[in-house]
Amino acid sequence: MNLRMVATDFAIDLGTSNILVYKKNESVIIDEPSMIVLDQNNTKVLAIGQEAKDMIGKTPSNIHVVKPIENGVITDFNLTEAMLKHFFNQVNPGTSIFQPKVVICVPSGITDIESRAIEDAALHAGSRDIILVDESLAAAFGMGLTPEDPRGILLLNLGAGTSEVSVISLNGIVTSKTINKGGDYIDDAIIDLFREKKRLDIGRQIAEDIKINLLSLRVKDGENSMSVDGRDLLSAAPKTVDIKSKDLVECIMPYADEIVSMIYEVLEKIPPELTADIKKDGFGLTGGISKVRGLREYIEHKLNLSSYLSENPETDAILGTGKILEDPDRFFKYRK
Repeated sequence: MNLRMVATDFAIDLGTSNILVYKKNESVIIDEPSMIVLDQNNTKVLAIGQEAKDMIGKTPSNIHVVKPIENGVITDFNLTEAMLKHFFNQVNPGTSIFQPKVVICVPSGITDIESRAIEDAALHAGSRDIILVDESLAAAFGMGLTPEDPRGILLLNLGAGTSEVSVISLNGIVTSKTINKGGDYIDDAIIDLFREKKRLDIGRQIAEDIKINLLSLRVKDGENSMSVDGRDLLSAAPKTVDIKSKDLVECIMPYADEIVSMIYEVLEKIPPELTADIKKDGFGLTGGISKVRGLREYIEHKLNLSSYLSENPETDAILGTGKILEDPDRFFKYRK
């Protein structure tokens, strides 16, 4: 039996789409879908993570693929605990006398009850001490910014389940606005478009591939196309259709306009001093949806502001959470 005195501390990003884990003194060691496969009685876990995602749309009726985290919030406590135990054991296999300290980033819009549910799940999964960090604040650390400074940072955190616009200063959220829309919402819009315009039924994984490879708000990308396989809604036979990028604009335009409206709403609530900082520095984007081609430029044009984006926005939050794990005094500078 693998027995150690003290388990290694780690940080975790409980995302709607993926769970990422950062191991202290190392880096990101786990990046897997936050999914679980259950048997027909919903009592036995058959697969977790990437193995579970690979089963989407391919399981018999007696096997269910579920997501215990929706819109950044735990929807099933027991399944979340099971999933956390699985990943905790990957970080610290075997038995430890002293359990690890865990830093978890969470959406700023969650309630005290939802925060407590996350803490309880992590404690039951095997951690001794838990620090909850606002996801946008963690992303700011991960992007190499200095959110502990007395300077306003306008950050757009566009994830799979939630999208948040926040202004950060002195290690805190001055004001923010969150909606339960993101990558999954766009996937649903793509699926609906194919059903209505192409009379084709496609799966969620195919919709995600279309979003990643073809979706764009750039005029120059309008004629880009790809072939999509699905099921004909009339005959139920396999069918392949072609789709162009310009045909998908309606799937993201309402979302883009809603983000712009959220930004204006947030800017109206902050002091003029922070507005001056934002006018000079522009806004930052993080989260997977910030990589949609043309979205950044569209928001820049609407706001008349510059912007900045990290090389891998999907990992900003977990890298920032890892920095807080390595140097908690920096995070608690104005929180003691």
